[in-house]
Amino acid sequence: MSSGSTDSARSSRVPEADELIESVARCKMPLGDHADIQVVYDVIDATICAAIKIIESDPRGLFCYKYPVSFYNYSDMQGPNTPSMNLSEASSDFVQQWLKIGEFEYNNVLAVIRDFIAKWHLSPNTKCVVLTNNRHHQVPLKGSIHFVDAHFSRPTQRCPNPLAVAKIRFIITVSSIMQSYYPVMITYRFEGFRTLYYAVGERAIPSNTFQRFYIDTILHNKLSFYAEICECRHGTADKPKNNIADKKEC
Repeated sequence: MSSGSTDSARSSRVPEADELIESVARCKMPLGDHADIQVVYDVIDATICAAIKIIESDPRGLFCYKYPVSFYNYSDMQGPNTPSMNLSEASSDFVQQWLKIGEFEYNNVLAVIRDFIAKWHLSPNTKCVVLTNNRHHQVPLKGSIHFVDAHFSRPTQRCPNPLAVAKIRFIITVSSIMQSYYPVMITYRFEGFRTLYYAVGERAIPSNTFQRFYIDTILHNKLSFYAEICECRHGTADKPKNNIADKKEC
């Protein structure tokens, strides 16, 4: 390569280099000796170590979780710049109503859970009551945990207040780690079962039908249990028991 072409290449790179130097200068990097730089390294290492410890202590992802894909389309100016997911109108309404961490109030989460349950495909005549639960816990370095209960039953004209009730415990975790525009994490567990289900996030099951199986199973088991007790005490329609006579004989 000739000297002329070399000088031309260098001159073409000079403006870019000057622009880079000027841009870096705007960062206002503080000047310091080796000890100061080592302090910065130590702070970064300690921050990374603390973050790893917190993430490892939360294997269920209740306080540390990815921003849900279904919420990408509705990030506000404080949220991440993400592409549209082309969600349906029903999904968009539901997502927009979901509580953000920075807007959390316990009374508002009750309405969110009611809307969430309303999307389930339950058996006919199944009624639901969402109840407040005053229990709550503060988790150091992570956030707070709140609870909401939902009771399901099938009242009839003959029995408007049935004994058989299927209960679901909703667990609301408000993370102090994630950004304020992140959605509040809500999980739930069916009475008598240990599996924890997620209402939002990558671990959530995209189905509104499996809940029916659990609720019907719980109600069936309780109705069968109460029927056995009733039969033991009072007998059947064909063979009723005379409890008064039995007591006199005793």
